[in-house]
Amino acid sequence: MTDGHNDIHESVTPRNDQLDSSQWSSARLLERVTLLEKELRDQNARYESLAQKRRTSSPISKPKRSRSNRHFDPSKYSTRHIALKFAYLGQRYNGLEYHANNNTRHPTIEEEMWKALDKAKLIFPTPNTTLKEGEPNWEGCEYSKSGRTDKGVSAFGQVIGIRVRSNRPLETRDVEREPVNGKEEIENEESDRESEDATAFDPIKDEIPYPQILNRLLPPEIRVLAWCPSPPADFSARFSCGERCYKYFFTQPAFTPTVRPEGNLSTTSLHGRPREGWLDIEAMEEAARKFEGSHDFRNFCKVDASKQIDNFRRVINSASIEGVKPNAIRATNSDETTAPATSSTPKMYAFKVRGSGFLWHQVRHMVAILFLVGQGLETPSLIEELLNVQKNPGKPTYDMADAAPLVLEECNFPSAELHWVHLGDYTGNEAGIRKAAGKGGGKHGLGGAVDELWRVWHKHKIDETLAGSLLDLVVRSPEDSSVGDRLDTSEGKPQSSPRNVDSQKVYQGGDASRPFGKYAPVLKRPRMETVDVINAKYLKRKGA
Repeated sequence: MTDGHNDIHESVTPRNDQLDSSQWSSARLLERVTLLEKELRDQNARYESLAQKRRTSSPISKPKRSRSNRHFDPSKYSTRHIALKFAYLGQRYNGLEYHANNNTRHPTIEEEMWKALDKAKLIFPTPNTTLKEGEPNWEGCEYSKSGRTDKGVSAFGQVIGIRVRSNRPLETRDVEREPVNGKEEIENEESDRESEDATAFDPIKDEIPYPQILNRLLPPEIRVLAWCPSPPADFSARFSCGERCYKYFFTQPAFTPTVRPEGNLSTTSLHGRPREGWLDIEAMEEAARKFEGSHDFRNFCKVDASKQIDNFRRVINSASIEGVKPNAIRATNSDETTAPATSSTPKMYAFKVRGSGFLWHQVRHMVAILFLVGQGLETPSLIEELLNVQKNPGKPTYDMADAAPLVLEECNFPSAELHWVHLGDYTGNEAGIRKAAGKGGGKHGLGGAVDELWRVWHKHKIDETLAGSLLDLVVRSPEDSSVGDRLDTSEGKPQSSPRNVDSQKVYQGGDASRPFGKYAPVLKRPRMETVDVINAKYLKRKGA
């Protein structure tokens, strides 16, 4: 090739005695141009001929088969029934449960979980022609869930039961396993094993690392924490759950306190009542204990007439108000990541309740009444009055607490004896897990659960710090002298007590209080129809 190139170069390059063309005649110039054009055409022809030979001599590459369109044969894989424990921050989601033909602005947790399971080819639903393509379909998956959280509610210990694909060898191994998933679809986790005897299969070590694979496909606010390899044969995440625990978080003060000469965070009480914005924690604790035991909670829930529920008795194992310690990120091995709580900073509390089961919106109704007690607007005895359904068969009209601070903390299965394999637990197949899940999906490391949740926490922590610094700046700025004129310095409060004017503030768990107008005690408010009437009217509308 080098020699040929030199030949071409010499043929088209004039000799030294031909370089000076200024004295050439027109005929000679035309002759020279014609010669150069011919040599250029010959050169291009030789290059084209060489390129054609290279194309014909190389093998023809076949177009790659699209992985997304590849047929997946479930009959080539065994399955097993497992339990999954996962957590989620629910503010950006429309609750846990997906309802067909119910288009919402935000997705549900079930939609995200189904998409991850389906993309990883971990579930084989029975086809349902009534559902649209990509719509969650749990038919044939033996799917069950422990608790149905509402829109905006979070969970740290949600549990589902589901039948999934397994690495356990089929009894007949005369079918070739096809590869599934890639960068977009997780690669097949089954490794080549010398023995084809199914009895040699280790149900944990040799199994698909379900949490790691799902965490690669789920949004960062949803994390699978553990899986149970061997739940009982009759396991149901709903009916096998013996106890559920909820927490409802709130601050002290609950909302912006009224102006005081000694500052916004002064805890000075007036006339035996908490200052507006502050809650009486001791009164709330006394009221919370009255929920414990077996009671009819029809006055502490929202009635769904379509379900025709007539039994509203539920058992509350414990109910209390507890202080919440500042979060310390253990991974840093230091408590310096959070400032210690002092009497000069707002504190965090939580209403913690454990029970065998809960009615629709029950916890949020319970919290709403506790906040009224904490503000001094009601007494703890109101709980006993509302639990007495013979005396109060119709629920008084009152608003339930906001959803965002509520968390399903854990679901317990005392009779099922579930043994969980958590993220980070040693299984003896760490190399296989890294191969199957790749980067991310595990507990630590880039893209792991800790890494993803750290990013979520860090964003909100910076937001909290910036907002707190700005609030502190405004609070500490010089006051207008007229503010002091509007304060009753002898009592340290505005001359007109907010409790005596027609603009009572009521706290319901949100970011601010709500103007209520002149406060009316709960027991003196209008009553809703009784449960029997509500159910009967629903059946009449349906023509039953």
